[in-house]
Amino acid sequence: MATDFTNATDMKIDKLHPAIGAKVRGADLSKPLNGETLAALRAAFTAHHVLVFPDADISDAQHVRFSRNFSDLEVFPQSDMGAAYLPEIYRVSNVDENDVILPVESDTARYQSLTQLWHTDGSYLAIPSLGAVLHGVDVTETGGETLFANMFAAYEALPDDMKERLAGLKARHSFQYSRALKNLPPMQPEELARVPPVDQPMVRLHPDGRRSLYLATFAGRWRWAPKPI
Repeated sequence: MATDFTNATDMKIDKLHPAIGAKVRGADLSKPLNGETLAALRAAFTAHHVLVFPDADISDAQHVRFSRNFSDLEVFPQSDMGAAYLPEIYRVSNVDENDVILPVESDTARYQSLTQLWHTDGSYLAIPSLGAVLHGVDVTETGGETLFANMFAAYEALPDDMKERLAGLKARHSFQYSRALKNLPPMQPEELARVPPVDQPMVRLHPDGRRSLYLATFAGRWRWAPKPI
């Protein structure tokens, strides 16, 4: 029935900043999305790059269902970082699933601290992530902000000579490299086998013809690409 869906006409999308971000109200993410609503959200995501849903009240299962509207979902390469009951959920937290605070020097807490560094989710994959759907459950009143940048605007702001210098460059992205930044122990062989190092262009060409910088903490080396972008 129509009442089981969020309708596009119920949504209001307001730009938050000229460069990035929009606030979406009137979308009930706990319900399935019809085609018109999904198309409107996809268009808003393309235009604004980051969408904020301030009224979202969803379960983890609804979180996963909503995310599947946009793409197949990834499972984080380290099994101890995911939710045991829903492998598609990656927990960014200083507590475990039993709400026990993690020791600051534990491997999990040290890895979580890497999220403070600039990164692009999934850049270490041969087919990188389309994006991420974040759900704040327990959020501190001060600190802990998640920051975003418009990498289209970053590229466009570069002088022409820098664009020429970057045009043929690729960077090698490695999940294991990022772990080494915190001197974490090596991954298990079966985990590492799922995420071998990959080369990504430092400037990505998008289907609409625009270009953006592609940078991340996961990048440890760079080289000239055999063909220009």
